Amino acid sequence: MRRIALLIAAASTILALPVAGLAKGPAMPSEAEQQEAVARVAALGVPIYEAGTQGKYVAITMDDGPGPYTGKVMDEFKKYGFRPTFFVNGKNFARWSDTLRRESREGAVGDHTWSHPYLPGIPASRQISEVSRSMTASSNITGDRVQLFRPPYGSTTLPLNSWLKDKGVLNVLWSTDSRDSLGANREEILRISKAGVKPGAIILMHENRGQTYWALNRLLPWIKKQGYTVVTVPELIALNPPDLAAVKRRAGSGVGFR
Repeated sequence: MRRIALLIAAASTILALPVAGLAKGPAMPSEAEQQEAVARVAALGVPIYEAGTQGKYVAITMDDGPGPYTGKVMDEFKKYGFRPTFFVNGKNFARWSDTLRRESREGAVGDHTWSHPYLPGIPASRQISEVSRSMTASSNITGDRVQLFRPPYGSTTLPLNSWLKDKGVLNVLWSTDSRDSLGANREEILRISKAGVKPGAIILMHENRGQTYWALNRLLPWIKKQGYTVVTVPELIALNPPDLAAVKRRAGSGVGFR
């Protein structure tokens, strides 16, 4: 009996070893840590194109929603334990308010103006109105503060960027444009997006396009297989903090502003 007991104890110890020895990935940053990381970069008053290179984390950003494809897109991200970032237009909120709430729960929500205008082509007062109106509506629906912004067509202005800086809102551009809004077919979208995957990457896609959904279905398992994790932009900046001097150099003196 004593021998059996010893064998059972030894077997239990052996079985426990792999569990105890499992290497855990780094914990996701807290909400406060994410907000602090974003605020630190936003204080520069210039756009960010990518984060740092400390780990295999990327952000996939989906523009122009919420809309009819958003739920399916979110289901795909959820399947792999990934968290996307959505840059949303306020004009869509009335019809898709429940979807916006889900976006906020399962990812991060940034502003993309109310009606998607070309900002340099309208007066500064309307630029600010487009952003503030949409941000306020989003916060009222989700209960969350909006700390991210992306200008339609990637074009902003100095007055608007000054306003964003004062509000602590980060202007988020991208390191790779999937070109899904520029006529790329689904195979091209997939190829371009794969080529853009690297530590700290921010990849631009649009959530309500059939060809984008097709590409995303194939991109996400490929990213998983490469050992990367898709996280929100705030998570990415907290996990892979960018070099602030490099952010300023990339933005340049007025580059990207009109």
